[in-house]
Amino acid sequence: MIHDLPSSMKKSLPVLFACLLCWAPGVRAQSAAAGEAEAQKCAERIAAVRRDTMGKYADALAELQSSVQKAADLEGALAVRKERSRVAAEQSLADKDYVAEPKVLRQLQTQTSVRLQDLLTQLVSETVPKLVELKRQLTVSGKLDEAVSVRTAIETLQNSYLPAVKIENGAVVAPDTLVAAYTADRARADKIYKGQKIVVRGVVGGFRPDPNEPKNYHIFVTGGASGGWLQCTFHGSDHKFREEKGSYNVPILVISAKDGDVARIQKGAALDLRGTCDGWDESVRLSHCDFVR
Repeated sequence: MIHDLPSSMKKSLPVLFACLLCWAPGVRAQSAAAGEAEAQKCAERIAAVRRDTMGKYADALAELQSSVQKAADLEGALAVRKERSRVAAEQSLADKDYVAEPKVLRQLQTQTSVRLQDLLTQLVSETVPKLVELKRQLTVSGKLDEAVSVRTAIETLQNSYLPAVKIENGAVVAPDTLVAAYTADRARADKIYKGQKIVVRGVVGGFRPDPNEPKNYHIFVTGGASGGWLQCTFHGSDHKFREEKGSYNVPILVISAKDGDVARIQKGAALDLRGTCDGWDESVRLSHCDFVR
């Protein structure tokens, strides 16, 4: 559902303004104004996107009414006129406003909703990483109450604008996306990713035997942007492992699969891995991994 502007903004903005007053340790006075400005800019962009989208929707409704009138579709014209009146008064569009007929109006409503949600998702996705970094800085500096406020701001933004929909099995996910999701809100990230078999495309940061089960190996993968890591576990029952030394004494992990395929990986190599997301345990973890050929 696309939320009505006044209610959603009233819920999220006070928290954002409060938590962003402590933007970085050591520069509280200067960062207070910068944080407030950042929150205000986000609010203005969200409001502008809503106004622009609803304005375009109103224009499209006017064109649609003219079209159905020319087709002598009285019922359709009345339905579109009713929707134009509602939009002029409410300036909003939600699931409850969808009509069954005419189908062309229903299609226009759906397209508008999807477009607006995509734009809002993009805005929130740009803001949340900044708040996540702020939460990290506050936690490291011991400002735990302020960090909790930031965490609340992140949760409010995500719950208001980003639906927590379970990702499909086989979906391709960037390592940075997984790390950012779990760093922001682990419970919410579990609803989206945990238990799903996904493909990650990243860069090898290192590898080591499982300290609890030497026949298993962990490969650490990153996207390279955020510095976050995924721990991908390969099980010894499905693979055999051997470490070698390559050129310039660079460690190489040789992995032999049951089907005879052999992979040779080293730090810095790009690769695609498929595994089941197990959630967060000191890092984001994927189990029962294999290579995507």
